Amino acid sequence: MHRVLLAGLSAIAAGAAGAAAFAQEVTLHMGHNTQVEHPIHIAAERFADRVAAATDGEVEIIIYPSEQLANLRGGAEGVQLGTVDLYVSDSGTLGNWAPHFSFVSLPFMFADFDRAVAVMDGLEGDLTAAMREDLNVERLGWSPGGFRVILSNGRPVDAASDLDGLKIRVPEIPVYVAAFQGLNANATPLPWGDVYSALQTGVVEGVEGPPAAIRTAGFAEVSEYMARTNHIMNDINFLMNLDRFSSLSAEHQEAMRAAADEAVDGWLREEMRRQYDIAYAALSETLETNDEPDVESFREAMAQVWDDFTAEAGPRAEAWIAQAQDN
Repeated sequence: MHRVLLAGLSAIAAGAAGAAAFAQEVTLHMGHNTQVEHPIHIAAERFADRVAAATDGEVEIIIYPSEQLANLRGGAEGVQLGTVDLYVSDSGTLGNWAPHFSFVSLPFMFADFDRAVAVMDGLEGDLTAAMREDLNVERLGWSPGGFRVILSNGRPVDAASDLDGLKIRVPEIPVYVAAFQGLNANATPLPWGDVYSALQTGVVEGVEGPPAAIRTAGFAEVSEYMARTNHIMNDINFLMNLDRFSSLSAEHQEAMRAAADEAVDGWLREEMRRQYDIAYAALSETLETNDEPDVESFREAMAQVWDDFTAEAGPRAEAWIAQAQDN
């Protein structure tokens, strides 16, 4: 009888321990570099809300917009090291630590949103596994972020030659710096949060980026001209530190994946497509705009970037590029 009682108590204890393991309460901190009006922030809030609902409040995600948690490079590095739980980063920024991921940011890699989605969905398994192995991050969701345009002061940009000597802000990403050096521009890496004042004070004479991010950052207030070059497609990755993700229960991991699938793949992709047109039209109302610059001149000037990139990034990037072009 005593043994039966002990066995019963052990079973109850084991059940309680299992329930406690599932009922773990977790607070996660998630950062990004855009303003609260930007679709990235709205998608992050949708993601956090759905995780909370799916876990009955056991997993809380606190969102930090506008580089409050870290700037783009610092956040991408922090999520690898585990000092940041989650961060929204582009693949180009990840190329600072693993160059092959920057293939997404090669000039004129994608013709349009549909092409980008088809290519990146086809590579999803390879890219997710590679990010785990190379960066110690779990990629929860991916979306196009918008094709990039050029804003300038002092002179319009109608062809590649107009970039000659122009001090233009570029992200702290090697492939972007190389692309604008190929245009003979004075490529100036700066954090996104420093760009407004840099344009205002003349530290830089131009900036390039997706229209939605340019609009919410207010750069049209301190710029004169815009050119619809669509030279690079920015992308969006919802990333989580792999060790932190692995420490969650299986149920909580599944809740995170499902929430990201809904918020990013299910909502953000179409919203970014829609916001490109809305933001570009709004910017055109206040900036002198060239809707049809000489894009071919940009292609020719930036062509060498592809060869230099594959030589540095290696066979993995070359294979992804080949698959992207065949898709």
